[in-house]
Amino acid sequence: MNTEKVVYFNSDEELDEFTKQETHILYFSSENCNVCHSVSPKLVDLTSEYDVMIGRIDINKNVKMAGQHLIFSIPTILIFNEGREIVRESRFVDFEKIDRTLKLILT
Repeated sequence: MNTEKVVYFNSDEELDEFTKQETHILYFSSENCNVCHSVSPKLVDLTSEYDVMIGRIDINKNVKMAGQHLIFSIPTILIFNEGREIVRESRFVDFEKIDRTLKLILT
């Protein structure tokens, strides 16, 4: 698993800097979420062929960030392109949809 693609956030400033990228993924999860632990490596492996970074946010440590993005369940994956949210996958993640989206905007 290529963990170099994953950035963990502890402050709003770090998140603001990260979101300046044209295309990026925000992954909301929790340390005590078993589903999140299984989704994370799949997401990293799926994105390995694309030039995109994943910002991982633990909702227990960053409640404000989760609230700002209207996160009501985990895991939640948001894909942003040109500053706009274009995909939101929550709980039951459709990895094929994520792959199709990334292929469309990044190739």
